[in-house]
Amino acid sequence: MQIRVLGQFEVIRGEERITPSQPKLRQLFALLALNTNTVVRVEQLIEEVWGSEPPTKAMGTLQTYMSHLRRLLAADDSTVSVLHTRHVGYALTLPEQDVDAGRFGRLVARGRSELDSGHIESAAETLRAALAVWRGSALSDVDAGPVLGHHIRSLEETKVGVIDQRMEVELMLGHHHEVINDLSTLVRDYPAHEGLHVKLMMALHLLGRRSEALHVFQRIRSTLVDDLGLEPGQQLQQVHRGLLVGNPQLDALTPTGAIRTGRWVEPPAQLPADLPVFVGRTVELAAAESQLQQPARSAPAVVSVVGPPGSGKTAFCTHLAHRVRARFPHGQLHADLAEQTPVEALTGFLRAIRGTDAQLPDSIEERSHLLRGWTAERRVLIMIDNAVSTIELAPLMPSGGGCAVIVGCRTRLPLRGTSLAVDLQPPAEDEALELLGSVIGWRRMRAELPQARKLIRLFEASPMALVAAANRLAIRPHWTIAVLLERLRHREDWLDELVNARVDLVSSIELSCRSLSPTHHDAFFRLAAAADEPLTTRGASALLGCDQRTAEAILESLVEHQLATVAPDTFGGQFHYRFAPLVRVAASSLSQFAAASAPPADANDLWIRRAPSV
Repeated sequence: MQIRVLGQFEVIRGEERITPSQPKLRQLFALLALNTNTVVRVEQLIEEVWGSEPPTKAMGTLQTYMSHLRRLLAADDSTVSVLHTRHVGYALTLPEQDVDAGRFGRLVARGRSELDSGHIESAAETLRAALAVWRGSALSDVDAGPVLGHHIRSLEETKVGVIDQRMEVELMLGHHHEVINDLSTLVRDYPAHEGLHVKLMMALHLLGRRSEALHVFQRIRSTLVDDLGLEPGQQLQQVHRGLLVGNPQLDALTPTGAIRTGRWVEPPAQLPADLPVFVGRTVELAAAESQLQQPARSAPAVVSVVGPPGSGKTAFCTHLAHRVRARFPHGQLHADLAEQTPVEALTGFLRAIRGTDAQLPDSIEERSHLLRGWTAERRVLIMIDNAVSTIELAPLMPSGGGCAVIVGCRTRLPLRGTSLAVDLQPPAEDEALELLGSVIGWRRMRAELPQARKLIRLFEASPMALVAAANRLAIRPHWTIAVLLERLRHREDWLDELVNARVDLVSSIELSCRSLSPTHHDAFFRLAAAADEPLTTRGASALLGCDQRTAEAILESLVEHQLATVAPDTFGGQFHYRFAPLVRVAASSLSQFAAASAPPADANDLWIRRAPSV
């Protein structure tokens, strides 16, 4: 099957065209095609067809439309459909190359990779091939609603960016004769696009047609001033001044330096593998992705992600990084500060950039200067996991405004310049059900929906605990969810029941504990093991044998480190603190281990190394 969205909407199976003619079916099908292999939520589909005020029977009508699409897509000799129903929406499952937008995206990524590797001619050919996939305006014959309209605008913006980059590459190769007509057409199609006008002016200059290049400047200046009230940008004005005075250095203004990445053969690509299926967090992902995909600014974009142990911070950061990695063609770097010191992480970055045999300066300050200098004019993505202080992050930060940083935090950090702080709350019940179903299978989950909901409430929707439970059920298909619930009836049995689930519930909490000061570390064990109900500072001071001011400082520290939460209600101006059941279970296990053996030799060193500045 071939689906074409980069032009008029077409669906072809074999030699047969099966494009639906009904307008609303076309909308829904096109939206699913643009999100191939991703679940499109029901509310998005409804908004696309009926806007913000859908009729009362919208859900039933949507299901009818989906039944029509499923019959349309099912092959004559098969009952298998590529349209699948998920708990919160629908997904069209197809190979990426079956949708022309997918082919376009792959070619663009390959072209940019070739460009970054210094293979300029190959990059030019690949980018030409990418643009050749387009047959006109995206979905030009589909009446798009608000959701589909957003996707169409995004596609068109990407196309214009690729056109701009392709013209830049052609000029690098000296093809100004060949592209002059294309550029003249493009500036008519995009009369306010400054980058394309710069390239046309440069091409005309290289052909000795200075007066025409000056006329191009006057035309775009009139457009910008009259229509937008803006003066031309710095690059346009710089080229214009060079043309006026006959600057012999004008050729050096062609913006080629930012494209070349250095002497490596391949840009570093250190991101951990993405999850096969990522469920939920749709709103948070969209907000973070939007921040990371904004045009270059004066400083790197920084997205911090914080949440309690087991909330899925690492999975979220990894999935987010893979979703935006194409925007950072000069490389992606990764460090896990639970396993590396900042010095080790920085050294790993520089080895990936300069080669394993490169000579590096001795001090961390000089190495950090190298990283900042290398990233100043490049587009690099850095993912840092398990951060607990701003001190350890400082030497790992890039300097270029085209760069971005994703930081997974085990405590709330006052990061300067943070573009967005994502606070991972427990997922909603429908997302938690989606997570369970993705592991144990939808039919099995739906057969015990009340028990599945009870399991979610038992763990307060902790993603790590739910994955552990789902893995347990997956390797024991003869168990029902009810059987597992019965075996989890006593909290002291939780860790034993989930120990074979390949998800280490205790280690995640133990790692957060190790970043506490020694005094707060011991207090955490005593409070979490003893507190079955929300605590006041008075109750904590009684348990710890200290004054209320000290107890309050300890409780607030545990909240900052995501080991305790503040209960929603307060009484008499006093905060009430509580520990999640999973945290209490892990604390009990860890306190027994601590009592039976000495703490790790590096525990205090780890806290000292990571202690935030005060």
